[in-house]
Amino acid sequence: MAHYLLIHGSWHGAWCWYKIVPRLAAHGRVSVVNLPGRGRDPAVPAEVGLSRMVDAAAAYLVDGEKTTIVVHSRYGVVASALAERHPERVCRVIYLASFMLPADDCVAQWSMSDRDSLVPANLQLSSSEYWDWLKPEAHVDALYADCSADDVSLARTLLCREPSRPAGEPLRLSADRYGQVARAYIRLTEDRAVSPALQDRLIEASPPQRVESISASHSAYFSQPDRLTETIMAIDRD
Repeated sequence: MAHYLLIHGSWHGAWCWYKIVPRLAAHGRVSVVNLPGRGRDPAVPAEVGLSRMVDAAAAYLVDGEKTTIVVHSRYGVVASALAERHPERVCRVIYLASFMLPADDCVAQWSMSDRDSLVPANLQLSSSEYWDWLKPEAHVDALYADCSADDVSLARTLLCREPSRPAGEPLRLSADRYGQVARAYIRLTEDRAVSPALQDRLIEASPPQRVESISASHSAYFSQPDRLTETIMAIDRD
């Protein structure tokens, strides 16, 4: 039976996959991680680095079993680092409008160069407490432009400040470990958080084996759960 591990993006938690979990569960076993600092894993942001996030996700991998990872937005770096650490346990990584970075790069350098994104201009940062937060007035336009009012209301009650240290940490990858794991990318063509232009630059900088596109804003797991699940399954059958 297939095993899927879903990794959320910044400010979100495991809850954001609530429509995808039952749809994927028809095709295999599904695990969903809360990265440190949210949900049932509260943490002081200053104490959360990339390694701690990778530890949290690695707890869902199983010896002797290959897992397909689906990762959203900022935490493509967690999935990449997890594939580097445990290539024997990872079948493939599917990056959903996500930071699929080349070795030695970091999220901050790429995200701040995204001229078409609404995030940099609306980002609040605490340099003393090591967190960042998207201003509420930008939530809909940046993250949920095509989502229902119900989903936006749910998100507003659950979004949290994001530990900022991982975004500045260089990603350590090697050809003989991470390089052996299959990768695919799902572009979100209406995204205003990780813009299509940045997504294309990421794909060019670190080409995956397969690229698919969905006409959706940043939170396709809310607005197009059926299409997203179908795309994940099509990639996983390849």
